[in-house]
Amino acid sequence: MATVWRSQRAFARFFAGKTVRILNNASDLGAKLTPASISVSSTQNYSNYAKSPFVKRIKEQYEFDIVKNPPEWAYVERLMPFESIPNVTPKETYPSGWIPPKEEAKNLPYFIARTRNHQMPIYLDLSMKGTRKISLIRRIEGDIWLLNDLIKEHLQKTQKRYVETRVHELGRFIEVKGDFVTTLRDWAYAQGF
Repeated sequence: MATVWRSQRAFARFFAGKTVRILNNASDLGAKLTPASISVSSTQNYSNYAKSPFVKRIKEQYEFDIVKNPPEWAYVERLMPFESIPNVTPKETYPSGWIPPKEEAKNLPYFIARTRNHQMPIYLDLSMKGTRKISLIRRIEGDIWLLNDLIKEHLQKTQKRYVETRVHELGRFIEVKGDFVTTLRDWAYAQGF
């Protein structure tokens, strides 16, 4: 639509001030065209801030009322994100398949803390254009070396092969070479984390 308006304006500017025969317009044959006689309606698009006109009387252009506590604000609050994630209400099962942490997991010498969204902090790190896959277990508290040994034992039993791991004590995470995210999550849920 914008190109049609531009082409009409360019056509009108080309013939402005000229005496010329315009095809398919029998009433204006040989008439002199002036900018006032051209009836091409168009809006001016300003290309930058410097060429645009100064806006005056903004308060008259836009009418608005300032309301301290409007009744519609309840609909806006529903869309805003929570300042803090609410605690989960305990149920037997959840429709999403989410499993809450168990109390007996806190008595173990190691612990995997949940994220602020109550999710298990086990991730897959892809690098080297997707050819290098590393499973990452974060937010580990307590005896990280004992947890590493248990993870290695579990993966050797389930995968029936040797699995390499790397422990980062200060960062409180363990890296496992390979894509074992679902296996590690199932193991962590079974432990009660």
